[in-house]
Amino acid sequence: MKKRLLISGKVQGVGFRHWLYVKAVEKNIHGWVKNINTGEVEALLIGSDKDVDDLIKQCEKGPSSSSVKQIKTQDYQQEYSKKSFDILSAS
Repeated sequence: MKKRLLISGKVQGVGFRHWLYVKAVEKNIHGWVKNINTGEVEALLIGSDKDVDDLIKQCEKGPSSSSVKQIKTQDYQQEYSKKSFDILSAS
């Protein structure tokens, strides 16, 4: 399963990207996470259906310092072959 997430709320400056990185590595999920200039966090999650679904549910809460208001998800159609999870610089 490949899902692109757009996470809004109080999600920048609260350790959200690092928190998501740790959770993704624990679940053997590949992809990336980055801050975007709208104040949201964007992420690509690639892994088994169950692990990706579980991680999306965890993102609804996020780290204790965050306040997630909404998560928009969409299927990701492009190829992504890196076998790691990366924190990308803001775009």
